[in-house]
Amino acid sequence: MKLDIHGEAIQGARHYQEDCFEICVEEVSDPEGCLVVLCDGMGGHKGGAVASSVAATAFINHFLTLSGLPPTEALQLSLDAAHQAIRNEIAEQGAPPEMGTTLVAVYVVGNDVHWVSAGDSHLYYYRKGRLEKLNQDHSMAAVLDELAEIGRISPEEARMDPQRNALRSCLSADDISLMDLQSREGLLRPSDKLFLASDGLDTLEGHEIEKLATKYKRKTSSLLVSKLLKTVEQVNKPNQDNTTIVIISAKGNSWF
Repeated sequence: MKLDIHGEAIQGARHYQEDCFEICVEEVSDPEGCLVVLCDGMGGHKGGAVASSVAATAFINHFLTLSGLPPTEALQLSLDAAHQAIRNEIAEQGAPPEMGTTLVAVYVVGNDVHWVSAGDSHLYYYRKGRLEKLNQDHSMAAVLDELAEIGRISPEEARMDPQRNALRSCLSADDISLMDLQSREGLLRPSDKLFLASDGLDTLEGHEIEKLATKYKRKTSSLLVSKLLKTVEQVNKPNQDNTTIVIISAKGNSWF
């Protein structure tokens, strides 16, 4: 099965870009494999931009040295390497001590999907008009939504809580408090899609993403990424965050 992969980023209303992503296809040993890493930094241009770039680069470089290991073990070790790179940047290079970054990485081999994440960047799975969140959300949003679901607070209170976007885990000078490391064997079929995205995509509701993915399901990943980012911009949300989207589309006999 062939993969059509494309990623783009916009700054939104920010004066700097703290997102970073890397796509590896040729470098990955498996001919039907790919590795994608997306990071959303925190700490402004001097902190967040550095953190996301350092983490993504360290993750990729370490992963490519681990040929032969089980995918989840390679992902775990690569996350550790990215975390250590952040710590080294702070301790040895004089980077801002408060800087940090989220990280979500997905490794696709044939039909199998493996991922690791820390923070609130997204990994979505799309099939036949339905969008599923694969990775865990390590922000307060997940906690608040759960409280609303069991009736402890109202849905409106959950949506409007000022701490909604606060992170419960990330790569920083501190230990990683929460991590999501999972595999779904045999998940990917022709015409399925994987979405990696920073939380700037949260400007759109899930049903809006589903609608666009369905409308352009037979088009290239490049076109769908472009349409999603344009839709984010058209919302014209005040203080719109950086938004990065990478789409992996599975192509096979049933693609058309």
